[in-house]
Amino acid sequence: MNQGIFTHRRPVIALMTDFGLSDGYTGVMKGVIVNITPEAHIIDITHAIDPQNILSGAWILASVYRYFPGFETSSPSQGSNDLPPTQPSQRAGTVFVCVVDPGVGSSRGAIALSAGKWFFVGPDNGLFSYVLAEQPVHSACMLSNPAYHLSRVSSTFHGRDIFAPAAAHLARGVALNELGTPIDPATLQRFDLPRPVRREGAIDGYIVHIDHFGNLISNIPLTMIPDLFNRPQVRASFPNSGVEVSNRKRFFSEGSDDGQPFLYVDSSGYIGIAVRNGNAAQVLSIGYGAPITLVISA
Repeated sequence: MNQGIFTHRRPVIALMTDFGLSDGYTGVMKGVIVNITPEAHIIDITHAIDPQNILSGAWILASVYRYFPGFETSSPSQGSNDLPPTQPSQRAGTVFVCVVDPGVGSSRGAIALSAGKWFFVGPDNGLFSYVLAEQPVHSACMLSNPAYHLSRVSSTFHGRDIFAPAAAHLARGVALNELGTPIDPATLQRFDLPRPVRREGAIDGYIVHIDHFGNLISNIPLTMIPDLFNRPQVRASFPNSGVEVSNRKRFFSEGSDDGQPFLYVDSSGYIGIAVRNGNAAQVLSIGYGAPITLVISA
């Protein structure tokens, strides 16, 4: 009974772009998808990534993809125990279509890859850097087979003409290697991701995301300072501006609403700085990429 319920789940196609919502770009991608795979459940991650900000898109994707359903792996008897299934009736996982693509029309590749339990489709420009660092990559291909493109491919809108069709075909059960030429996953473009550095009495990192509320999210995970709220003193220092923040709060509602910035842990498990009912980025005049140092008392 449970097996039958599972095999009839709808495949998920998750969209993430920098297109915004004022034009028809996102809507037409959805139209292309449902023309090919009408049963697909389409979920919008966001379309408000800062235009052309590939690193920001990579971070947002990294913070969300694990929460989406993954594909079942094939059984060892099928000879591919670490690859997602290829039968359409088993397609119950997620295909991510990610388009932050300032190089559209250039020589940058258009790719699809199977990594971990999911498929990812988009430009080969570093957008999948965190995924590639965190998940085993089972296979990858260039989207070079025109049978899985729209009949007319523009030089400026591969999201509609190449990426959306490829994702829809994957979701309906087309094998990854049918979409185009296989490529070595080691050749995929990766950013040199900013990583936090621990030194005596401090951790150095960067602001890697500013969310809709103006909260400043660093690349310093709570795992590097699990006793953040029990230490006698921890302060965040921004060396380029001289700004320092020493207040700490576990919850946004904790304490009085004094308009002062405070350290907290964001929902993805990273150290952030917020202002209750305010915008920390504006209050502190801190921007994306700013270096941050956590100074930790003994």
